[in-house]
Amino acid sequence: MATNKLTEVAGLVAQAVMGAKVKDKDGNAKTVKPTGDDNLLDLTDIGAFGGGSGTGGGDNPNTNGINYIPGLLDDGTLTGRKVEWTGTTSASTVTTAKFSDDLGTTLNLAGDGLQFVPYMNKTLITRGVAGNSSLVPIQYDKDNKANSGNFVTTQYLPISINKKDLITGNDLVVIFDGIGENDESATELKSPELHIKYNSGDNSVDISQVSGYAYDNLTDTKTGEKYDLGVSMINTFYTQKPVAQLPPSVVLFSGNANGMITLSGTDNYYSNTMNGLEITMNTETTGGNVKYTAIGLPSVFKVPKEELVIGNKFYIPTTGMMEVADKLYDPTLMSQHYTPIAEVVGSHHYRRYFRGIKNGYFEIGTNSITFNMIITLGYNVLNSWSDEEFKVEISRVTPY
Repeated sequence: MATNKLTEVAGLVAQAVMGAKVKDKDGNAKTVKPTGDDNLLDLTDIGAFGGGSGTGGGDNPNTNGINYIPGLLDDGTLTGRKVEWTGTTSASTVTTAKFSDDLGTTLNLAGDGLQFVPYMNKTLITRGVAGNSSLVPIQYDKDNKANSGNFVTTQYLPISINKKDLITGNDLVVIFDGIGENDESATELKSPELHIKYNSGDNSVDISQVSGYAYDNLTDTKTGEKYDLGVSMINTFYTQKPVAQLPPSVVLFSGNANGMITLSGTDNYYSNTMNGLEITMNTETTGGNVKYTAIGLPSVFKVPKEELVIGNKFYIPTTGMMEVADKLYDPTLMSQHYTPIAEVVGSHHYRRYFRGIKNGYFEIGTNSITFNMIITLGYNVLNSWSDEEFKVEISRVTPY
């Protein structure tokens, strides 16, 4: 958080003002409290806790009993990712997330472990009263530099946990330390926590959280922000040596197609696709007797590499199209009160109006994406609506 003074003791990141929990050489935890009026920790007996760094070294830092694997997406180190659960988790109770595949009682079918994709909900607190809530992006930054509009943390994202730590069945605590949103007025700070516990034999994990906050405690009651964590996706993963990345000049698909589209050149888990896939849409389509241009639908979408998980659905942001729909179509009024969005072709002269979208997402498969997006247009004859469906096509896919 913004003003935390962190001290690294025996490989554990500790908050000096609040005390530190330190493990001895046998793995037993001991809490060290601040002493005196300076709120500093007395570390004169550090030798009793085994000394040394205790981080697990290099690429596999061990904190709070968790062996984080920060395998990199950009160089292909992290691979073998397959969706096992998607949804939202509760901020107040334990959520049991059951895997879609049988991963074995010792997670022997989970590759090197499980990856958890977190999200964060921020609630404004004014004199102890909760106000508006909104999602705030979480950003990993090893240098812990503030970035406006983001909650900055030094916790690896997504959270990749080695299966050997999961199968212990212990309550694994992931602490989102960092500068957060850098609320400089806050004087009372706590980092939010995510708790993960594997249920052996039940093919599931329990997920809960402990709220973080950034409060100004100079007022008579709390004022500031409260932060609640959740998990939106769980997937398997493997680690491997870095792989050569395909340049943007490589065309993975070219043509016009809707449905399952095979990609040429990607490896099975998109480890070699640089930052992700750039998908060019054919937003102009002809069907029946009309030619339709998808107003408000961008012609190019970028699917970031972190979303390229087998079985994942990447939803297209169609807000622009919905805004157009609000302006163009009202079922309670005559159609001629609204500007049509389809050009008449041939003798079928009725004007078309935007009515909705179906399947507005890309589904990620092995060396393929499935795209079944359909736009529904309607026309009005004597106050009776008829609808027609038009497939939106993909014309080009490249890395970016």
